[in-house]
Order: sequence, then C-alpha cells, then structure tokens
Amino acid sequence: MAGKSPAGAGKSPARRSGEKVMSSLAEARNLIVEIAGPISLGERVKTVLASVAVRSGLPERRVRGIWHREAKAVLAEELSALHRAAALRKREEAIDARNLETRARLEARRAATSDDVEGADF
Repeated sequence: MAGKSPAGAGKSPARRSGEKVMSSLAEARNLIVEIAGPISLGERVKTVLASVAVRSGLPERRVRGIWHREAKAVLAEELSALHRAAALRKREEAIDARNLETRARLEARRAATSDDVEGADF
C-alpha cells in the first residue's frame, strides 16, 4: 500500500434516506406499548406492565426497568420475546375484529329474516 488511508476512513457510513435507526431500548419500549394495547383511564401502569411481563415471559422487574429506561441494554432474546408477544397481540386483535364483523353480519341477517317473517301471510 502507498501508506494512505482510504478517503472514508474514520467516518460512519451515511444513513440511507428514509431509514431510521432505533436503539434496542427504544424498540423494546415500543413493543411494550404494542403488547399493552389500549388501556382505560385509571388503570395503573404497574398493572399493565405486569400483564406485559406475563404475555412476553420476561420478569416483571425487567419489563419495568425497560419501561422506565433503567436498562442499559436489551438482550436479543428479550427483544425476540417481546416481538413474539406483540405478534400474538396483533393476531388476537385481528381475530376480535373478525368476530365483531361476523356478529354484525349475523345480526343484519336476523333483522332481515325477521322482517320477512313478519310481512308474510300464512
């Protein structure tokens, strides 16, 4: 070699346009929010975080530590557990939405059928 460093030596790679970089701690907090889902007014955060711990399989204290930004780092296994719990939550929400749609269709059919029966001459 000629003794010269490459032109880009010592520089971090340029970020691609539109690409966002997220730390594992920030990603874990976002996953906790996804797993918790909507909560009602007056519900205690400690209770919600306990349910997230149960769903994810992580210790309750660890989930609270991540939530309160006390954790220095989040392990890959912990992120995987949170991803699995978030995916399960999304599937459950999709099933609930489908059930509500089915109930609405059945109710509409019942209403249409009862109107037909009332108008019929026997």
